[in-house]
Amino acid sequence: MAHISTIHSLKKSRGESQTDETDAMSDSSDFDDQIKVGFGEDDCSDIDEDESGIPSGADPPSNITMMLPSLFAGRPPTVFLDYPQFMNRQREQGRDRIFELKNEKHKPLYFRSNHTIVCVSGAMKRSGFKRLVKGTGYNFFWGHHLKDSALQKLHPEQKVNHFPGSYTLGRKDYLWKNISRQQRAHPEAYDFVARTYVMPRDRELLEKDYVDGEVYIVKPPASAEGRGIRLVNRWESMPKPGQPAVVQRYLDDPLLIDGKKFDCRVYVAVTSFDPLRIYVYEEGLTRFCTSDYVYATGAPRSVIRNRYMHLTNFAVNKKNESFVWNQDADRDDEGSKWTLTALWRYLENKGVNVPKLRTQIEDILIKTLIAGEPTVLSRVNSAGRPSCFELFGYDIFIDAKLKPWLIEVNVACSLASSSPLDRRVKGSMMTDLLHIIGIVPYDKKVVKSEKTGEGLKRLLHGAREKIKHRNIFELRDTALKDLGEDDIELIATAEDENSRCGDWRRIFPCESMSKVYLPLFEFPRYRNTVMANTVSTPSPAAPASRGQSNSAGPQWTQGPSGTNGRTGQAPPPRANEP
Repeated sequence: MAHISTIHSLKKSRGESQTDETDAMSDSSDFDDQIKVGFGEDDCSDIDEDESGIPSGADPPSNITMMLPSLFAGRPPTVFLDYPQFMNRQREQGRDRIFELKNEKHKPLYFRSNHTIVCVSGAMKRSGFKRLVKGTGYNFFWGHHLKDSALQKLHPEQKVNHFPGSYTLGRKDYLWKNISRQQRAHPEAYDFVARTYVMPRDRELLEKDYVDGEVYIVKPPASAEGRGIRLVNRWESMPKPGQPAVVQRYLDDPLLIDGKKFDCRVYVAVTSFDPLRIYVYEEGLTRFCTSDYVYATGAPRSVIRNRYMHLTNFAVNKKNESFVWNQDADRDDEGSKWTLTALWRYLENKGVNVPKLRTQIEDILIKTLIAGEPTVLSRVNSAGRPSCFELFGYDIFIDAKLKPWLIEVNVACSLASSSPLDRRVKGSMMTDLLHIIGIVPYDKKVVKSEKTGEGLKRLLHGAREKIKHRNIFELRDTALKDLGEDDIELIATAEDENSRCGDWRRIFPCESMSKVYLPLFEFPRYRNTVMANTVSTPSPAAPASRGQSNSAGPQWTQGPSGTNGRTGQAPPPRANEP
């Protein structure tokens, strides 16, 4: 296990010292003509108009930027982001160590975004950032996917909110292709997706498997907000030959609460694909249908066509007069949208083994990302390994037997705050996300020649001693003290990042990594093996109670230890309601 104190001593012995300065480069060209349209967007209305009627209470912009020192000598500090005032909480992790950014070479800090998203721009402005309307001299970018040519021009400290190729998880057809590839290799591990057919490629297979009277759900491969989704139970209602679509067997046995179907929006952050580092947010959303559920199999067409009964999408159900809006964030178990905390509380009161259920959900999160890892990583490498991160919104369905299923993955989650509950959940989640990614100020006036040739290579890979990569299987038995500079840097980056987690919780790398998850990767990765040797966070596991630290012992001196509360048994289901 990699202890922070051990890494400290190794770095100190090599003569490294703390610094808060980084090199930088600037470019006056614009990225506007290089921004791609995103895929797998579950809500495109993230602009302010979706927040009408909700008092913004935005904190005033600040000219002061506070910095959080690294846990390790020789690593730069990162921007310290605190919560908005309306939440009546402040970040305690590391508060006693922060200091004000004074270096004028690093100021001002800039962010750029395609739209005005309050929980993003608010977090930036109250942390001393200014919004950049045009140009590429930003520290942080939030928008659509950038082309590889644009990513290759970025400074290593410029943070971008999409990995190239992440749409391989966001598009419904691409997601299934990734999952089905893994199912062929590991059928028992990937049993959490309903039988799926990608049209028109799988039309003959669907015709062979089709059972008259069974219900199927038809989805456009790259749509959002429930657009174009329909249930069918007749062959003539299937997509026409040549029509692109995703067809799935409909999961017709949902767990119900107050007679209504629901799903879970689980927020997942990936800060690196090599090594793979995954975090799950402790809070999320529970989204309810607005009509009482009736089994679709054998039901009349009026039931089959009732979108308010079968689709949990907020964009669909908010149009129903039966939709109940949340009016008070503290009353998180009322209305047509709850928090995940409220759902777990409700299920626990009904005798459900919630820690076990959450463990199963986290297993799905990890395995889905492993399925998409080869495609994303190949694009990341071709783009010069830019400093990207990604926020995913997983939609998880729970059936009457308490088995979780993956419905879809969104790569452009809605961050609009349509209620006080949304505002609190998303405001906290985004502040923690922007804190965990570690924004490092840099000097934007570095000469342009640094962008090419050896200068770019030095900036991207650093001037550290390069390790001679040993056989990946021999590495599993290598002691920490024998690791090279790049490996120590890898571990320090992961520990620094995890120390800034807030209400995010790292679920990968994890204790069961070597035995359970490494065999699922299509290609073994050296950096994943390094992390498997040093990881100290047991996961998937029952999370610590909200408000508790994920670390054991004094902060800043030990790595996270996590908790595991897998106790009790789920009761045998007697009906759809627990």
